[in-house]
Amino acid sequence: MGRICCVTVAVLMLAGSIVAAAEERTLTRSESERYNKLTHELIAPCCWREAIAIHRSEESIQMLDEVEQLVIAGRSEQEIKAIYVARYGVRILADPPGRAGQWLYVVPFALLGCLLLLATLRLRSMVALGAPPLLHAPAELMAQVRMETESEWN
Repeated sequence: MGRICCVTVAVLMLAGSIVAAAEERTLTRSESERYNKLTHELIAPCCWREAIAIHRSEESIQMLDEVEQLVIAGRSEQEIKAIYVARYGVRILADPPGRAGQWLYVVPFALLGCLLLLATLRLRSMVALGAPPLLHAPAELMAQVRMETESEWN
């Protein structure tokens, strides 16, 4: 009976040291790069404004720890993102998949182009509707202008 207790205690101590070693394990360079990339691509679910790498709420710190453990466990970026998308929805991703984000790049330039076209057309119509040249002015107006400006030309 004493032998079983000693073996059990030894196994528990060994398991504890393995767990402690796993918790103290630092990330390799490639794991660190994946970790940094992922923490900048996931949004903090408390306010939905900042990446968890920047935000300092309890939820984001917990997510940072979870992401680190998942990276250490060897999970791929897609698997880790899928875990959080399943938990929080697509909103958790800083750059969601699909074509919705492309509109943010297209719409401002399309609006700018339309505004420039409208401004050009408006200016052309204003120039076309401008005052007729003096050569085609009524004779009475031309006579009055000559009389008023005669002293200035001499």
